[in-house]
Amino acid sequence: MTNFANVERRHLAALLRRLGPDAPTLCEGWRTRDLAVHLVLRGGRPDILAGRVLPRVPVLGERVRRAEQTVAGQPWEELVRKVEHPPLYSPARLGPVDKRLNTVEYFVHHEDVRRAQPQWHERPLLHDEEQTLWRSLTLMAKVMLKDEEDTVVLIAPSYGAVRGGRGRTGTVRVLRAAPSELLLWAFGRREQAKVELTVE
Repeated sequence: MTNFANVERRHLAALLRRLGPDAPTLCEGWRTRDLAVHLVLRGGRPDILAGRVLPRVPVLGERVRRAEQTVAGQPWEELVRKVEHPPLYSPARLGPVDKRLNTVEYFVHHEDVRRAQPQWHERPLLHDEEQTLWRSLTLMAKVMLKDEEDTVVLIAPSYGAVRGGRGRTGTVRVLRAAPSELLLWAFGRREQAKVELTVE
């Protein structure tokens, strides 16, 4: 089976090379260099992830800051190479683990770069990739939508539907789109996601 995490990783690396380190992204406050640093540390320094989760622990927070400074100071081409080719000891080198942990991450961040550019265009995804993204979305939707006061129903024609939100208002928001677009919407890329919204 195709490892779509690796497909998205390669496409993102090619785009980063073309745009350079100072292009905008949809991640607030991040240029392409910041996003590349995030991905390199995520793939190659799992030891510092605790520092992001527990930033108030001084030792861990300082470890994160030092690692970010070191990686950010690398030449752009080297940084992009590390995005594209995680180190040998990275879990990303294990196909099934990579696919499970990184398909959504690289898809979303690829779109973060693509859709922040002035003349971006929609791209068709393979059915298998949409199916993979839909499976991930169904697993994450309730957590991702837990702060929504309304009931939210995500419908991907030919794939299924998933419901989330607190349901406190009596309003039901129904969103219809391909799994990839619903996933982007759920991840907060709401202005850029191509979804059809109806309110009931």
